Amino acid sequence: MKPRRLLFVVAALLWATLPALLAFGPARQLIWLSSSKQLIEPVPGQPQKLNSFPVTVALSPDQHFLAVLNAGYGTAESNFQQSIAVLDLQNNQITDFPDARLGLHAHQSYFEGLAFSKDGSKLYASLGSITDPEGKKKKDDTGNGIAVYSFAEGKITPLKVLPIPSRPFEGGKRPTAKDPEHPSDVAAAYPSGLAVVESQGKEMLLVADNLSDDAVLLDVESGKVVQRFDLSQHDVIPAEYPYAAVVMPDGKTGYISLWNASSVAKLDLASGKVRFIPLLPPKEKTDPGSHPTAMLLAPESVGPWLYVALANSDRIAVLDTREGGGVVGYLAAKLPGQEYGGSYPIGLAQSKDGRFIYAACASLDAVAVFDLKELSQGGAPLLPDGFIPTEWYPTALTVHNGELFITTGKGTGTGPNNMSSRLRPKDPRRTYIGTLLHGSLARVNIAETQSNLAELTGQVIESNLMRGNADKIAFTAGGNPIRHIIYIIKENRTFDQILGDLGAGDADPSLTMYGQEITPNEHKLARQFGVLDNFYDSGEVSGDGHVWSTAAITTEYTEKTWEIGYRSLERTYDYEGIVANGYPLEEGISDVDEPSTGYLWGNFARHGISYRHYGEFVASKWCNVKAAVQSPTQGTPLAEGDTCPKPVIHKGEPLPNYLGEPHGGPSPWPWDIPILSRDIATKPELRGHFDPRFADFNIKYPDQLRADEFLNEFQRFVQQRKRTGKDALPQFTLLRFPNDHTAGTKPDNPKPTASIADNDLAVGRLVEAVSHSPYWDNTAIFIVEDDAQDGPDHVDAHRSIALVISKYSPRPSDAGQPFIDHSFYTTVNMVRTMETLLGAPPMNNNDAHAANMAALFSGAGNQPPFDADRSNLKNGRVFEVNPPNAPGAKESMAMDFSHADAVDTALLNKILWADRMKSRPIPPVRHTLR
Repeated sequence: MKPRRLLFVVAALLWATLPALLAFGPARQLIWLSSSKQLIEPVPGQPQKLNSFPVTVALSPDQHFLAVLNAGYGTAESNFQQSIAVLDLQNNQITDFPDARLGLHAHQSYFEGLAFSKDGSKLYASLGSITDPEGKKKKDDTGNGIAVYSFAEGKITPLKVLPIPSRPFEGGKRPTAKDPEHPSDVAAAYPSGLAVVESQGKEMLLVADNLSDDAVLLDVESGKVVQRFDLSQHDVIPAEYPYAAVVMPDGKTGYISLWNASSVAKLDLASGKVRFIPLLPPKEKTDPGSHPTAMLLAPESVGPWLYVALANSDRIAVLDTREGGGVVGYLAAKLPGQEYGGSYPIGLAQSKDGRFIYAACASLDAVAVFDLKELSQGGAPLLPDGFIPTEWYPTALTVHNGELFITTGKGTGTGPNNMSSRLRPKDPRRTYIGTLLHGSLARVNIAETQSNLAELTGQVIESNLMRGNADKIAFTAGGNPIRHIIYIIKENRTFDQILGDLGAGDADPSLTMYGQEITPNEHKLARQFGVLDNFYDSGEVSGDGHVWSTAAITTEYTEKTWEIGYRSLERTYDYEGIVANGYPLEEGISDVDEPSTGYLWGNFARHGISYRHYGEFVASKWCNVKAAVQSPTQGTPLAEGDTCPKPVIHKGEPLPNYLGEPHGGPSPWPWDIPILSRDIATKPELRGHFDPRFADFNIKYPDQLRADEFLNEFQRFVQQRKRTGKDALPQFTLLRFPNDHTAGTKPDNPKPTASIADNDLAVGRLVEAVSHSPYWDNTAIFIVEDDAQDGPDHVDAHRSIALVISKYSPRPSDAGQPFIDHSFYTTVNMVRTMETLLGAPPMNNNDAHAANMAALFSGAGNQPPFDADRSNLKNGRVFEVNPPNAPGAKESMAMDFSHADAVDTALLNKILWADRMKSRPIPPVRHTLR
């Protein structure tokens, strides 16, 4: 048997060239991550596993304990509840305290804030809620507020919740979107960072309210709001997103970082006056901001400095806290030789004497070390002395007694998601990708790392693939014949789930749910153009998956909110150009979810590469949707003046005269087909660069109709080329074919097999048209799933199907065996390959050093055209509808399929397995990662 090509454990690697590092562990292990980076284990500090996505740490006043706020999805070990972990600094033992009020589907979530009372007898944690902001729906609903726990000898017990009331919309302020069916005249507070204040002999909390654009001073005994600070600078709320809070030692002045306002608010805690200090604001008001996040006050003995992490700008600002003071300098969180952005500093700590600053660089999987003796006020940004490697996605730091404590959000990754669970053998959540992500906590000896900083920095450089990308694409005939890229993004499938029965590559046919019979085109394409059995989607879910697929990176906003939104809907679907159910572009504000390094289309626009979009980051308005609040994957609300001839098309009624085969013929689908009213671009570069008749996410809208519309335009490009002799096809085309997401077994919706067969045929028809056209000589087609969360895989929960199709793909062997590329690839590699082929530079430090998928272009250039398999059209499979009594129909009826991943995906996966595999249990895992 061949050795397996693992995502997350490739080999044991001995670092003979770095002998000083051996003190941190004798054996080296290389772990590939879906971000396209590597971890070289063990990292310093002997990390211990935590519950999901720790975001904040707090040291007890007696300095005996360290508390950690776990604000992610929730793991099986913590009963799928969010928790606070407590590390006993004396014996290094971690105890986890899950909160029963914070299980899956709870109406509240932890969010960022954690602090001890001055005497150490209490612990305060922020609770945010958008589904029940006042805590009135259910008995255990807390509403927005601060959870108060008693703390004694390392143990915590819930005491009470200090409620924080919503903010009324006054003075012309309004929400980002209006919903006539659920009107609201207030903005939910959603408390974030907090700081303890002593004032007038009382203990108070300064709290940043993330979704109401204000901050409050809260009396912890009475629970009363003593002072409220208006931080709003726009007509809509939320727009600024208050994040972290700190208070000066004298208790008179506070600071709030404004996540989406590229500024910090300085507060006079007595008078309520507010002063805004700008921090690298964008040139255009709708450009991405600098993202001020974590803040840190220098010791008084060092100077009047406040440090502010600017995550989206790879900087740490240094502010003078004296009256009238402002920015005095910046620290640059970049690796040696790092040309492109994408470090994302989001956590700060400092040495006891204040000389050294430590910054958790989330996207580098490292902590930057700065020696402030070298800082010159007003001079060039100070570069780091070096870097300390961490596990995946460092989030928070603190220093105590010569040790640096580091939390990471994703630890060492996921692993296979087909294993049985000893904890909950019948629970469908047990192997959902969100529950497989564990955080970690390391305690690093500072003196030891300082003496080995050069070697440790080398390890970080290596793990970030900073060797430079020497992987060129060498075509057999020389040169680069590719002039056009067509990029198709689909939804949520794993390799085993679709291609496990292919008979080629590392596959487990026992996990195949939608094999040859359902997806004949994808099987045929893989056999003809090549099998990628070691490809991994960079995103865990659609929320971050569509960002990874188009930007090759995600912001810290995306990473810190998607798990909360997916576990309990306590954040809105703030992706693909929509935030808080509104459109930042239309409101004239920054999109807090947008990376500063941008998206593919922006990169192409800057470099004169033509592009056109079909349904990606383009929002559809539907004639049958009355509610005014929708996501861009659900559709924009109908505005005044929008008109529709009718809400839907019933079976047998004529389709629009540009859709169907033949165009305008009677609808063959037994369910009602929604009618597209119009589309709107969610990003400025897309205005004038999208097809206004192409529909975004809507499962009841067949992918065949999406394919029809694309092929309408494509044939016009072909005819124009034939007529004029000039190349008319845009160089980059991005399409969305989303229906392999399925609607479960929801009655009056397509069967899961119908949706996936529909999706498969749409792909086949597109490849057929392109390969039979004059553009076959110079076009490459890339196909990816935005994530792999909706199915089992025996290698890893990120492993997915990907196809790279062109005339230059390697052909099958003479014996008929398909070409198999076992190379480790991720979404980032695919993005980089497309940039390389079109002659565009990389966007960020991820795609700058990701290898090209060169082997997929090593053929002789004689791939024949592809002929689509229409068997599922002829046999009627694509028209099959769910019956009322289908297994899981009741659960599916209660699900929201209005946009990608609005449902409980773990439960949907169980329904899909039962629908396709009947009573067959999911096979136990056959391999282990460790």
